[in-house]
Amino acid sequence: MEEENKLPLKRVELSLTKFNEVAIPHHLDLLRQHKANIIKYEEAEEYGRVRSEQVHARRVAAQLRALLGEMDALRRQVRAQDVPHFDRLTQRSRDLTLRAIMDYLGVIERSCIALVRSAQTRSRCSESSPMSIPARAAPTPPGSARSAESVGVLEPAPLVQLHVDPQELQLREREAVLRGWGELQAEVRALHDAWQHVQAAALAQREQVGAVVSSVDVGADNVQAAREHLALGERYAEPRVTRRHATSRDVTRRHATSRDAARGRVGRGPVGLVLGAKAGAAALLVGSALGYVGARLLGRRRDSQLRADAAADADAERKQL
Repeated sequence: MEEENKLPLKRVELSLTKFNEVAIPHHLDLLRQHKANIIKYEEAEEYGRVRSEQVHARRVAAQLRALLGEMDALRRQVRAQDVPHFDRLTQRSRDLTLRAIMDYLGVIERSCIALVRSAQTRSRCSESSPMSIPARAAPTPPGSARSAESVGVLEPAPLVQLHVDPQELQLREREAVLRGWGELQAEVRALHDAWQHVQAAALAQREQVGAVVSSVDVGADNVQAAREHLALGERYAEPRVTRRHATSRDVTRRHATSRDAARGRVGRGPVGLVLGAKAGAAALLVGSALGYVGARLLGRRRDSQLRADAAADADAERKQL
């Protein structure tokens, strides 16, 4: 029932193209721009601008994380047979996102280390940052009609000057930048978690497809091995069949007389029995004659071989004498 509600890849191809060619590349480009600005402002020690760029980069990372979530939701709407093709189409976007994540994590680490080392090399700030310096009262000019003791006349309040230590101000700016790096790192790690979720789903689908392909390959290998075994069995079975047929022919020849007599008896009665017996006797005589001739030929060949061996032995004895 759930599979019926799934969409073919053709239906979501337009949305997928927007993800791959517009939305994700645009946000990755914004992240690169903010990173370049952060590095430039840090080198110029303009920490206020660094803090502003960190805020912008964090906002873009959050938007990119939302895009990955939408892409995963779109993937769940695709039919099962189209999911591998969907993952192949989003592979490049996922790879570029991971590259940007690792790049930002490296920049954050290097910047934090540089800020800490820079603070260690500088001199320590004073114990109190704002210093109030009371101004000296201006002397009363001689011959002045006003007097401090005059009734109803108030002396002007002394001027107070505030002096801020520049080292303390820089230290506070660095602390703000470090807090910004921590917030940006948390957002980038959240983006990495979203990427891992999408990547894990794609890898799980790839493993399932690989397992199916491997099973098909193993089945094909088993079929091929079975065919080879069958061919080998047929090759071994042919000589046995041939020997079995030869044995059957020998048995048939031996029982020729009995078979002919039986056929004659069944088919023609007494006349068939006589004819069958005669045919059997003729076959027996022919077989006996052939056997006798063969035996005589073999005997003669054996005799000639024995005579030749005896003559050779006699010649050898004469030569020895």
